[in-house]
Amino acid sequence: MLTTLSKRSPASSNKHSIRISVCSNEVLVPDRVSAVLGKNVTLSCRVEVGTNLSLTQSSWERQSPTGTTTLAVFNPQFGTSVVEAYENRVQFVRPSVEDASIVLQGVSFADIGSYTCKVATFPLGNSQASTVLDVMVEPKVYVSAGSGPLVDGDVDSVVATCTAERARPPAEVFWESDLFGRSEKIDQDEPNGTTTTQVRYIWAPTSHAFGLTLTCVVRHPALDMEFRIPYVLDVQFAPDVMVVGQDEVWYVGQENVRLDCRANANPYPHLFLWTRVDTLMPAGVEAANGSLVFTRPLRRNDSGTYRCEVQNDVGLRSQDVHIWIREPPPTTATPTSATTSAAVALGSSGTSPTQRHAQFTSPTLASLADGSVGTIVGGAVGGVLLLAMLLGLGVLCYLRQRRTFRGDYYTKQYLGPSDMQKESQLDVIQPHELMDVYGGDSGKGSQDLKPKPDGDFIYPDYTKDEGSWGDSLRRGCTYYSDSQSNRGVNPSGPPVSGPTLNNGAPFLQDGCYDNGTDCEYVAHTDGSVISRREWYV
Repeated sequence: MLTTLSKRSPASSNKHSIRISVCSNEVLVPDRVSAVLGKNVTLSCRVEVGTNLSLTQSSWERQSPTGTTTLAVFNPQFGTSVVEAYENRVQFVRPSVEDASIVLQGVSFADIGSYTCKVATFPLGNSQASTVLDVMVEPKVYVSAGSGPLVDGDVDSVVATCTAERARPPAEVFWESDLFGRSEKIDQDEPNGTTTTQVRYIWAPTSHAFGLTLTCVVRHPALDMEFRIPYVLDVQFAPDVMVVGQDEVWYVGQENVRLDCRANANPYPHLFLWTRVDTLMPAGVEAANGSLVFTRPLRRNDSGTYRCEVQNDVGLRSQDVHIWIREPPPTTATPTSATTSAAVALGSSGTSPTQRHAQFTSPTLASLADGSVGTIVGGAVGGVLLLAMLLGLGVLCYLRQRRTFRGDYYTKQYLGPSDMQKESQLDVIQPHELMDVYGGDSGKGSQDLKPKPDGDFIYPDYTKDEGSWGDSLRRGCTYYSDSQSNRGVNPSGPPVSGPTLNNGAPFLQDGCYDNGTDCEYVAHTDGSVISRREWYV
């Protein structure tokens, strides 16, 4: 069934024809609406009219303990109407058969309650839905300092308090900080269901935190964004004194010398005082604006300990500085013309004396300071001594390597053949026995046993290039000791007894050459004799 309705707009008399098929209708409103105190709020109401139904009227009503009050009415034919009590505060947003939303302006605590959107349709009848209006209160946020000043070294103190005053619902409040403090939260109920929240920040002040920042953070549904309020720490501390100006060495006669006393303090210092610790302040020294000024050239008696004292409201601090006035460094004398000419003459002899003198006294050649000359001379002497020591060590090592062979284990302690080892002790040539061999006189002894320059072996007087000195067929040199003769070592004939030393060692005759292969014994320069046969084993 199609029904044509005419709708009158409150602003014009034009008529609109609407064709609606009505079967059912539905009213849609939010369950709960929150409004900010003093601001406007929208109570939305959407109407869904089914087919074969026609909207005749929509309205808003408020339930109170005393009864129900109609706020505003919308009729598609006659327009909108608002009761006198809400005439200046309530109006429809976009009045139509599908939208019955209204705006409530200047919300107060009296507006808290339940509101109903009611729709009348034909031929179905009335449909309605209710919503609850709650009023939020935006908190008043501020930060306040503690009750007393923050002083370096004090115990835990209240630094600052972050307050969210009379919020509905209670606000979320906290501190952001890099310090090692703690927070204390206090909630206080206020009228109309509001709550005041305070968060105190407690911390033990130190001068190192001077100028750092704490941040108070407040979050609340009535706020479009969180509140962030910075708080700069104002920590008071005694002066930290520092004296500047003595970065270089001072000498007697130096002028324009001053010492500056500086201090880092909170609050700013109100006293700067210069004194001398070891004695009275010398004449010609003035203190002004924290500076100690020497108005005259420095003297030797200006050396001493000076003290700068700085005071503020927190305390008094001082700094001592020790001054040592040295004698001025000696100046280097300019070389005379004679010395200059002589020095140049030693360096170059191919130019005239006038030219050499002009070259030495060129302004680009600066004389060395006494300290530099001493350093160079000392370094040169040390280098020469080190080089001489290294050279001596090298010569000593070379001589040790070139030292003549004087015998070894076999030549000094040789026991002889196995059949000779049965003797009770080793035969060793004694000094008095060598006297017998050499005739008691080093210059008159046997020439056969004297050392020769060709090594450790003793050569008799013969030409070294003799071709038959190693031929055993022409020069027999076999020698047998007395013990060997007694034992019958040579059974084919009588043994040949050669000369022996007092210690029993055999004495080589002239016919026995030490380099020959047929000689059984070899003599050394120290007087010992060793068997060739045993030597090569």
